Amino acid sequence: MTQPTNNSQRTGFSLIELLITMAVIGVMSALIIAAITNASRDSSNVVARQQQVVLQQALNAWISASTSTNTVSSARTRYTAATDKLALVRDYLQASTYDHFVQNTTTNTRIQSDALKKASVYLRFSEWNATNYPAVEMFE
Repeated sequence: MTQPTNNSQRTGFSLIELLITMAVIGVMSALIIAAITNASRDSSNVVARQQQVVLQQALNAWISASTSTNTVSSARTRYTAATDKLALVRDYLQASTYDHFVQNTTTNTRIQSDALKKASVYLRFSEWNATNYPAVEMFE
């Protein structure tokens, strides 16, 4: 006797193969989404740090110009008395940069921009007394 031959060929995927494929694609997509989210957050933090540096450089330029014509104590007195320290450094920032900070800042002590809002931080000018040099500080 001859054995019957099975001429039917297997077509398609089994349920297990489909589930494994879908699980692998799901894991890969989760990793990609996490990487994109982290990259976006990191870029917002980099821009926020760059804006902090720009303000610090403007503050340093203002202090340098103020102390070249007056004494350090008179520059410190003027800085301490200023309620809007961003206005002090206005001449040392590009007009568009200054306008961007002014449009997004709600108080004189909390300086913000679009990038700072995305990073959930704000900038502030520190106090200047006899023991420290003024700085632009970042807060959450």
